[in-house]
Amino acid sequence: MWGFQQPPPPAASDDPAVDADLCGKAAAVVSDPDIPGSLSALQSELAKIPIAEKAALAHAQGLKPEIFNDDHVLQFLWAEKFEAAPAAKRLVRYWSERFKLFGPDKFVLPLTLKGALKDDSLALSRGYVQLLADSDTAGRAVLYLDWSSHEPSIGYSQESMQRVFWYMAHVALENPKILETGVVLVIYPQEARLDQFDHSLWNTIADSCRYSLPISWRATHIVHPNRFFSIIHPVFMASLPQDVQDRVVVHSGTKMKVLANLLRYCLPWDRIPSEIGGCLDIEFDQWLSERMAKEDQERLEKPSSTSSSSLVFSSVLNPVESRNNSTSDSSNAGNPLEGRALGLLSQLIQSGQSSSLPNPVASAAPPLPPIQTNSFAGIDSNQLFLDLVHSSNPGQSNNAHGSDKRDDNSKQPAKGPKSIIKSGRKSDPRMDAAVEAKINDPDLSLVDALRQGGFVFPNIDDTNAPQYTVVDSDNVKITQRKNQLLRRLRSMKKKS
Repeated sequence: MWGFQQPPPPAASDDPAVDADLCGKAAAVVSDPDIPGSLSALQSELAKIPIAEKAALAHAQGLKPEIFNDDHVLQFLWAEKFEAAPAAKRLVRYWSERFKLFGPDKFVLPLTLKGALKDDSLALSRGYVQLLADSDTAGRAVLYLDWSSHEPSIGYSQESMQRVFWYMAHVALENPKILETGVVLVIYPQEARLDQFDHSLWNTIADSCRYSLPISWRATHIVHPNRFFSIIHPVFMASLPQDVQDRVVVHSGTKMKVLANLLRYCLPWDRIPSEIGGCLDIEFDQWLSERMAKEDQERLEKPSSTSSSSLVFSSVLNPVESRNNSTSDSSNAGNPLEGRALGLLSQLIQSGQSSSLPNPVASAAPPLPPIQTNSFAGIDSNQLFLDLVHSSNPGQSNNAHGSDKRDDNSKQPAKGPKSIIKSGRKSDPRMDAAVEAKINDPDLSLVDALRQGGFVFPNIDDTNAPQYTVVDSDNVKITQRKNQLLRRLRSMKKKS
């Protein structure tokens, strides 16, 4: 069923819901939902979940209550088609996984390049996960994953790349329409080596899509599989549940045949990258730069939050626990959540307590900072947020990863940003030299330009090796270097 044969025409599944998701049919979209009733139902379901399972959620609400408004809750209701019980579980899993993935110092920071992603620039700059500029013809966001861009050997962790995926998913959700239409994944493995297929990373991403992130995952398209994919394909599919397998479509054959197949799944050639036969040229470095400028502008324009937490979260703690919290004696005033949200998180960290939901802190982590307040409602959220940012990197300069520098003279009027931080990695001087060589001699081949720039390709003269297997002395494929050079040349041409 899942070999390299031609994919079946749409509506090949026995499940009408899967057919609707694969083909972008309107049946997959909830129409005219009862929002007030759904919020009330989710509140009831949230109250039923034991506090031990929603400890990360309770702690996040204590640190940053303005995050938890009705818009935040509605994302999870849309993801579960307004079914309150699974939406409540997804919400709890989301904050549990976010605590585990980002750590106690960053899990309530904004999911921005200078916020929670400030330490992930290396993984981000690889371009492993990219949000395509246009949605498909069904209005769904398209996340493009190029397996050949995954190089953990250069110094980033699997968790860092997973955080990058979370970031891209949240960028997609900035378009409110995506809450209704959902997200499609397009995977391009053709130029990837066998060691670049990270089975563990893919499983964590798949689990996040299915259980945690507030997105409706509709389908995954694997386009132009290479030879080694026939080796990993049975393992890849066997590790997935049947309902996930039904949403995975493999497209192989000539470019024209693949383009015709993708068109039937709402992916026309003008909305997919040129690497897989489309006409969309991805300028990821430019996207990162524009994205950082946009986030900086929004941060400067955004006023201090005065919004209150959603009424849904009045029951994050069980009623009995809430009453106990409000009537705690003065001996516990320094940490009123002692034995509740914070205490439970500490217990989970130490014991690895299991529950019916995923463990929010399965891995060892430093203890959480105590909340100096008398109740959730009385928290000075802005000050706590600033304290959390400053305490996340003790002894380090706060602008090391792009945050604004602060000092003892912070009471003086701000004079604007002291530096302009560029996104991604610094410009490689070898690539700069290759660009100059190509401009000076337009007839020079891309490979010769790269060589003149200083790149070394030890195996390029091996006539038995396909070019896509050739790597440079930094273990980066020659095809990636050529694409980088072409992007730089196109960018310079546009500027001129």
